[in-house]
Amino acid sequence: MALIPAIDPALAALVVKDGVALGGLPEHQRQLALALAWVGLPEVPLTEPEVNDRLKSLLARALRCLDTDHVELRRWLVDAGWLARDGYGRRYERVARGDLPPARTAAAAAVAGLAPDAFTAACRAERAAERERRRQAWVARDGPALPDPSPP
Repeated sequence: MALIPAIDPALAALVVKDGVALGGLPEHQRQLALALAWVGLPEVPLTEPEVNDRLKSLLARALRCLDTDHVELRRWLVDAGWLARDGYGRRYERVARGDLPPARTAAAAAVAGLAPDAFTAACRAERAAERERRRQAWVARDGPALPDPSPP
């Protein structure tokens, strides 16, 4: 994908899909998806309603590939060590890159400095352009599709 920054191809392949369950992803892709959510959160403490609003926004745009809700995504982020919460679930904070569990540092490095919405939009636009190029090549080779022979 030429227009997209040098990013792990597994992440670029993931964000162009629809209806993907986090639990069904290979660990590497799951951590990249969680890292994309992580980088989309501010580096300041948030209340539960604030983090919920941010995650809903991410799921509506950058992470629309995921078939989940903000609550499940928040739980995945906390359980995987991307997001810290107080003992009462009232305050959430994005874990600093240097404080992430060692297994998360590669995924964090892969998304460092990335704007999640812009990245996903670029991936989807490039995917659509590639599909259109393939369609045009098919039409040039095989001609336009035949009209539907069934009566109206």
